[in-house]
Amino acid sequence: MTDNYQILINKLDAFIRKFYKNLMIRGVIYSVAAFLLFFITIALLEYFARFGTIVRTTIFYVYLAISLIIIFRLIIFPLSKLYRIGKVISHKQAAEIIGSHFNNVQDRLLNTLQLKDLENISPANADLIKASIDQRIAQLTPVPFSNAIYLRSNRKYLKYAIPPLFLILVFLLAAPGIIT
Repeated sequence: MTDNYQILINKLDAFIRKFYKNLMIRGVIYSVAAFLLFFITIALLEYFARFGTIVRTTIFYVYLAISLIIIFRLIIFPLSKLYRIGKVISHKQAAEIIGSHFNNVQDRLLNTLQLKDLENISPANADLIKASIDQRIAQLTPVPFSNAIYLRSNRKYLKYAIPPLFLILVFLLAAPGIIT
């Protein structure tokens, strides 16, 4: 039974890693979009307004601070969770996410985790609980939990990064003096 339960836990851990990898990919896309959009805005403001040294310095440090906040919040935070630094989602939370995605899993995965906790609390019924856990794990084994997250679904977020990139390319080709 321990081997089956360990296989279940390993599958949940793989799901959790993919969950944070998905967040990190989305964060990279959002970060690129934000950096490019801020850069274009600042370049256009500087091109038309010709700010003085103090304003340029202030804009530079504000851009740097915003960029660092974005990097930490959208990239480094999910990356740290990917390597299990800090608090990550629990197996029960992962089971709820998986259950909402797969109709045939629903509450069985969460109930299996709860039965395992109950097994440790109630040693009198341990054999019955172990048998129930084994039966549930046998039903859950063929379900690929990590398929609940589609990394390719992040393509829809490219619509935020491509227009600023295209705009920078247009500026570089049409009026390179703006981007200096």
